[in-house]
Amino acid sequence: MECIFVFLILVVALGLLAGFGTCRVPGNARRLASYHALVERFHGTLTRIGCRGLPRVTFPYRAANVTVEALARGPRELGRGAAVRVRLPWHERAWQVEIRHPPRPARSASRSPWQPIRLASDALQCRCSFWGTDPEAARRLLNEVVRWDIERLRTQPTASPLSIRFGRGELDVSKMMDVRSGSDLISLVEVVLDLYDQAMLTQTRDITFLEQQAAQVLEEPVCRVCGEVIREGLVFCRRCKTPHHRDCWLYVGRCSVFACGESQFREPQVAPRLPGETGTRKA
Repeated sequence: MECIFVFLILVVALGLLAGFGTCRVPGNARRLASYHALVERFHGTLTRIGCRGLPRVTFPYRAANVTVEALARGPRELGRGAAVRVRLPWHERAWQVEIRHPPRPARSASRSPWQPIRLASDALQCRCSFWGTDPEAARRLLNEVVRWDIERLRTQPTASPLSIRFGRGELDVSKMMDVRSGSDLISLVEVVLDLYDQAMLTQTRDITFLEQQAAQVLEEPVCRVCGEVIREGLVFCRRCKTPHHRDCWLYVGRCSVFACGESQFREPQVAPRLPGETGTRKA
C-alpha cells in the first residue's frame, strides 16, 4: 500500500510539473524570439545565462559594447516581476546620477554624497526622482533632450518602473517589463542608445565645429548612414557639413557624426552663374 501511495504522489507531482512547464514554455519562447530579433537588428551575439537560461545579447555600438539581458526579477527597489537591463560603458567615474520612476524617497544618511537634483519647471520632476553626487554635473547632463529620452524610456512600450544610473564607468538602465515582442524590445534599446548619444554630447564641451564659408566641391560624396554614394537627395549637416541622403537623415533624425548630434540639415545651393555665361560651351 505504501508503494502505491508513493507512486500516486509521484504521478501527481510529475503532472503538476508538466502542467507548469507547459504554461511557462510559450512565455519563454516568446521572450527568446524577441531577443533573437534584437540580435538580427544589431548584428549581436546571444547567450543563455543562469539556471533558467535567460537570454543575453551583446553587440557593438560606435566605440562601445552594449549588453541587453532579461531578468527574471528586476531590481528590488523597482518592485516584482520580469525586467530588461541595458548596460553601456560610461567614461565618467568622478560623479554619479540616478533617475528613478516612481520617485525614490529621500535618502536617510545625513552624510551621503547624494543630493536631490531640482529641474526648473519640468513636468518630469513630478514623475521621476533625480539624485546626483555633483549637482552641477547632473544639471549639465540632464538637458532638455536627455530628459525627453528619459520620458520615452519611462513610457515605452508602456509606463512602468524605471531606473537609470550614470557613473562608475557604466550607464545602467533597468526597466520592469515582460517582453512580448521583438519590436518592443528593439524600440526600448533604440531609445537607450539615443539617450547614450545625447548624454555623451553633454560631455563634449571642448569640441568646436568651425563654420566654413567657402564653397566646397563634393566628388561622389558618401552617406555615412547607408554607406552609398549620394547621387540624388543630398543634404548636409548644418553644423559639421557632413553629407547625407535626405531619406537617411530623416530616418536617423540627426547628424550621423558622433559628438555632433545636429538635428537640422541644409540643402546645397546652386552656384550663381558668372556674368555672360550662357550655360553652353563653344565648339
